[in-house]
Amino acid sequence: MLSILRELIARRGLLATLTARDLKARYRGSVLGFLWSLANPLLLLAVYTFVFGVVFRQRALTQPYSLFLLCGLFPWVWFATALTEGTVALVANSALLRRAVFPVELLPMVAVLANLLHFLLALPVLAVALLAGRLLGYPVGGWSALALPVVILLQLVMTGGLALGLAALHVHFKDVKDLLANLLALLFFLTPILYPLAAIELPALTYVVRVSPMTPFALGYQELLFHGRLPGPWLWAQMLGVAAVAWLAGAGLFARLRETLVEAA
Repeated sequence: MLSILRELIARRGLLATLTARDLKARYRGSVLGFLWSLANPLLLLAVYTFVFGVVFRQRALTQPYSLFLLCGLFPWVWFATALTEGTVALVANSALLRRAVFPVELLPMVAVLANLLHFLLALPVLAVALLAGRLLGYPVGGWSALALPVVILLQLVMTGGLALGLAALHVHFKDVKDLLANLLALLFFLTPILYPLAAIELPALTYVVRVSPMTPFALGYQELLFHGRLPGPWLWAQMLGVAAVAWLAGAGLFARLRETLVEAA
């Protein structure tokens, strides 16, 4: 696990180059470029706000609902898209696996970092929305947002670890991509993004939601950005624990399967 981390740090220049190349290739020939990456989360925001904030409006929903939803939706899009693209990164670049000198662990991380950049570039949209909310009299945002880089770093560690493990598994088992798509759809509704955690009345369901890997991060973003306060020590410990376990498990699995990647690709 530590060897992979050292390799990523040592090859950070190549990693940055590959990430930049991925972003350029993705938007080559596009008129709107990066703005297309905002289209999906903003469309989802509009749909979920209408469905849950208007049609099925509940008293338990935190207001303003659109801002509450936005604080969790952007981090989720980074997480889900990074895992989806990172999982297929090795198979999509199978020719590179046969090059003994190429550090293949960079490929899943390129997907994670490229989508991290999309998330960072979307933060000004969130900042403007929160500022508008404050101008309308809602007590959202504040100086607590200065701790945002710590939560982002912890989510980066978690997402990177999961992407590495899933990418190695996908080389051997091509069903992983389809299983992941269904699992992410389930996890989205088992993460308190569309609803506050306090709105869940069944204790058993609350426990299920709490064990979702994205739950502590969603709560962390909501605390910092929506409620305008620092997360408590237990929530920080949860985020740190999930990040550490995800990295150790994912990077450890990648290291164990690395020698068999060329044969299985």
